[in-house]
Amino acid sequence: MRNVIPNRDGTLTIECLDNVERLRGPVSLPPYALWTSYLNNGFKRGGLIDSSSIIDLAARAGGFTQGPQMWPHLDGKSRTATFGPILSVPLHGSLLPEFGMLDNAQSFHLTEQWELDPDPGVHLRAEAFVPGPHGYLALGAVPRGRNDWAYHRYWIDEFNKQAGSLVGTWCLGGWIYYAGPGVDESSTPIEIQIRKNRLQLVVEGSNGGVAARLIEQGGFMATGPFGFMQPGWNWVQADLIVENSANYAMRARVNDTVTAESRWSGRDARDINDPLSGLCTIQNKTALSDVYITKYNGLQTFARFTYDRSPQDRARVSWGRNRIAYTLRENGREAWDLATEVAAAEYGVTLFDERGRFVFLNYDDLAERRGADVRTFTLDDLANLGFRVTLDSVRNVWTVTTTTGRALAGCVYDLGRDDVPNFRAANGELLPDVFNIPRVSTKEWFIEVNDHVIAVEPFRLPYLPQDALWEEHAPLLGCMSFTGADYKPLGPNSEQKLIDRNLMRLWMSNGYGDPVGFIGPNNEPRFRIGGTLVLEDEPKTWTIRDETSVDAYGERVIELNDSPWLQDEWQTRAMLAQLVDRIGRPIPVADEIEVPGDPRVQLLDCVQLRDEGGFGSRIRGQVYGITRRDDADGIRDRYAVEVIEPPGPGMWDSGKWDSTFTWS
Repeated sequence: MRNVIPNRDGTLTIECLDNVERLRGPVSLPPYALWTSYLNNGFKRGGLIDSSSIIDLAARAGGFTQGPQMWPHLDGKSRTATFGPILSVPLHGSLLPEFGMLDNAQSFHLTEQWELDPDPGVHLRAEAFVPGPHGYLALGAVPRGRNDWAYHRYWIDEFNKQAGSLVGTWCLGGWIYYAGPGVDESSTPIEIQIRKNRLQLVVEGSNGGVAARLIEQGGFMATGPFGFMQPGWNWVQADLIVENSANYAMRARVNDTVTAESRWSGRDARDINDPLSGLCTIQNKTALSDVYITKYNGLQTFARFTYDRSPQDRARVSWGRNRIAYTLRENGREAWDLATEVAAAEYGVTLFDERGRFVFLNYDDLAERRGADVRTFTLDDLANLGFRVTLDSVRNVWTVTTTTGRALAGCVYDLGRDDVPNFRAANGELLPDVFNIPRVSTKEWFIEVNDHVIAVEPFRLPYLPQDALWEEHAPLLGCMSFTGADYKPLGPNSEQKLIDRNLMRLWMSNGYGDPVGFIGPNNEPRFRIGGTLVLEDEPKTWTIRDETSVDAYGERVIELNDSPWLQDEWQTRAMLAQLVDRIGRPIPVADEIEVPGDPRVQLLDCVQLRDEGGFGSRIRGQVYGITRRDDADGIRDRYAVEVIEPPGPGMWDSGKWDSTFTWS
């Protein structure tokens, strides 16, 4: 609701914005690409991104989902310092997280290998993504015994959230498909390392048991009571309260059933720093959907984390027909623009239906809509009816430019190339800093990363001897420290990781009695941080031809070279092959027709136009545009209609243009 205007005559005017306005905010899309090692071995399909997963992320940025209500007290986007999601991985056709960042290390389904395996159990699990809960895609389980490929790793989004501390109330949850007793192996679907402790959600394959677990830094393992899944999709949840290093409690939930609480006292779950603190491992020995980690930095009762499984029903997202090889970081893009661009690349459409739901329809959905008419209009209803046929609609030679990408190790920050690191002022502003460490001290910096950086190496940077090779492209990571021109033989300790989509935290310690920096003799910088980057390959142009249409109408070319979402050539060829025949012939188009307003008629619906004495008794068209107005004469709609069933062949001298008339 935008404006409420009371009038002196007793009427009230209410101005509302449509739901598109909810998607005018920015969407945060992480960088991602297929790992080069998998491409080199011929494994590709398991790492491609289903286009609908990007559309889903864009819709969720505005609060539109066909999934559950989740936690009623959370809006799904909360980014407060004390309470909110620190990791969300929908797994609806890709590995892209909604909140959080990808790690350097990932595994993929070996789809191309497993689908040819003679073992039925392996063949059954060959697809990387399978039907999931609420109509979504879900991450498929790896074949039994193939555990080397059953993990994906992420970093939590901890900037401004104090999420790196163990003390607080934790919830680890997700949807799991339980195939029945003994079908799948026991697993740890979700594990997060906080300092040197690990919080886990564990599942028993033999009986569907689900429990919370905390493993202390010294190895002590505390496991709560088990709840039990039934075959099918189940919401499972591990809740943990850590009061301090000595006291903690936990329980488990399966769907709407919770276990009793278990409490431990006198333990030693201390907050001791570790470079891998904040790393989350997702294990897909079972099929997974909507993995979610939430933290409250204070101490809450478990009742505050009551997950509502009832669907929001605010979206309808079909499975995409396009598969994408890579993404770059998107931060300033409107969510609506991103969704419509990705949909257009596969000749799908995004819209809001009469219930206000966000809808993505792929090309198959558009074709299926042509099977039934939602409304019939006669000449009494129509303000005008005209048709035109033009060769302008014919395109029979498609020139397509695709650009693929891949992930590889590289340098993500170079002191000699990039800006100096930033310190964080008292007001939270990031300001450039002098890059040296005072004597016998530690220091923290923040570095803004570019849109190609997937992840950074978290461990101590390699310390290089003074005469080590240092060229433009080598080494990828490493440092040398100096006090003035004096080389220091023992380098500082360091730890670096992404704590936000755009921001790397760099922590360093100096044990020398002198300050150290990283500018050597001749004013040459000696400091590089390594990680994983997206490398974009050179664009490749190729063609698809409809020879039958070329013979009839001559070559008529359409160039598809301005979409960043046409990336993988094989996928794009398969997708466009279905469209070539349709666009290779003239398509009759109706002039805009004006009819009595009917809010039930939506975009892409089919209508029947009856014109007994003119063009024909049964003309069917699909609505591609609606303009609606409300004035003193009532509601009127103007439809832009594409004819999908024109009349049949006829005779010019039949005395009238009867139902047999057509264009030829």
